[in-house]
Amino acid sequence: MAERELPPGLVLWPSGTAGRNRLCVLISDIHCTDCSVGNQTASETDWQLFFEQLEFAVCNPGDKAHTAPEQRIDELLLILNGDIVDLIRTSKWAEAGVYPWQRDHPRFAEIILATMRDIVAIHASKRPERSEQPYSGFFYWMRESLAGLRARGIAVTIIPIVGNHDKELQVVPEARQMFYEECLGITALDISDSYRAWVAAQMGTPADDMYPCMPFYFADTGLRLLATHGQWRDQDNSRATALWKPSRGWQPHKWQQEKYRAFSEPCFGDTVAAGMLSRFIWKMAGTIDSNMPGAGRIRNLLDEMDLYRPSVSAVVRLLSESRRLARRTPEARGLHDQVLRCFRESLVDWMSHAETWNSAHRSTKLGLYVLNFLSRFKWYWLDISLMRLMAKVQEPESDIKDVSLLALPAFQPAYRMLGLRLHVEGHTHVALEADLQFPRPRQGRNNYTYINLGAWRDSIVPKRNRGYRRRGIGRALFIFDLAKLARHTPGDSYRFYVRDMTSWGDRMDSW
Repeated sequence: MAERELPPGLVLWPSGTAGRNRLCVLISDIHCTDCSVGNQTASETDWQLFFEQLEFAVCNPGDKAHTAPEQRIDELLLILNGDIVDLIRTSKWAEAGVYPWQRDHPRFAEIILATMRDIVAIHASKRPERSEQPYSGFFYWMRESLAGLRARGIAVTIIPIVGNHDKELQVVPEARQMFYEECLGITALDISDSYRAWVAAQMGTPADDMYPCMPFYFADTGLRLLATHGQWRDQDNSRATALWKPSRGWQPHKWQQEKYRAFSEPCFGDTVAAGMLSRFIWKMAGTIDSNMPGAGRIRNLLDEMDLYRPSVSAVVRLLSESRRLARRTPEARGLHDQVLRCFRESLVDWMSHAETWNSAHRSTKLGLYVLNFLSRFKWYWLDISLMRLMAKVQEPESDIKDVSLLALPAFQPAYRMLGLRLHVEGHTHVALEADLQFPRPRQGRNNYTYINLGAWRDSIVPKRNRGYRRRGIGRALFIFDLAKLARHTPGDSYRFYVRDMTSWGDRMDSW
């Protein structure tokens, strides 16, 4: 289809390999951190299992024991759908006395690079012998698995989509180079001209960048797929510009003109609130008197605060647990006082920054005014009530509303006419799916599907009666576009399925 016939601003994935049998695998929200304020990503065994499933899908499309030649996979596309690394959830900002939104600060790039070096050590390197350091090895096992597939003659392409927690890679080229080389295992010579041109056309960036910016979305008509992280629907994690504001929805032609500035500049949720939470965890961990009863439990809670969704739920549990300890053990009253004092100091500090107010959306700003006023009273019951209210307001959607579903780009008439039928995102950390039907265009079965990939990470969830449990959660989407099979059996040449994995174990509940 000619470029002039595409919807404004839409750039399709290059169609040079469309005649091959292709498998596209998508995962989202890995959140590889430097583990200085908690480890968010899944464990090494989870990643090993995932890549084993990926290799099996490549060699056995359709889960068949014996694969006919016309069904064998020629090309694998692995899409990492945003929030691949997390450059905000680190103690390095607090230790340096710098905030993540202070991009003009002389130490901003230095902190980003230092964080990336630790991410490489934890997630992109082979696990050291007898090491007690945090480790997930996601990038290490990814490179090992993909190298094996390439050795079998499979063409492999990794496509990193930008999220809201790794967007600093867009503004620090040295960190982006480290991400490509050390994490993805891709050098400048490995990046094709067609890939560079695709990113440049989509993002409005130079086509000669040695290490291109991460694309904002992936659209391919053969796969019938449009995938993007999903932060463009979140007013707290996108920023209004001269040409666009969140209420206007999907407008890539506007974003293109501003080089997607709405999603690379600091935002309230991903930069300000997340940065403040990291600072609170770091400060609280340094404040606790290790000799007090219950100090170890509080330290464990701090280490797991990023595993709650929403994060405010972790603050509620921290305040509640320290209160319970103080009531049960008189010697622990001082510990509860330390928690409250640090919490209130962090809250006051958060409210004192102009960026907190400047980056907040109007409805969020109203809540901040109320929080700022009521927090002055220093009553425990009020503190806990405010945090519970914030947690309730920030609770991620357990379903997607029809009006939001119909506004997704893949389901708009101009996109449907291209053959796009599958809209995929992440961001909310809640796995969802929904099916739709439209009267036009009539091309066989009119099935349209929305899939949210959730997040691949450990999570803290409440038990049904009382207490909490830690479990690993992951979801991957496998899409088969068997172009060679379409000549003989067109009805079986396209299929997709989701693989969900939930893991429990004594190791995960060790404390």
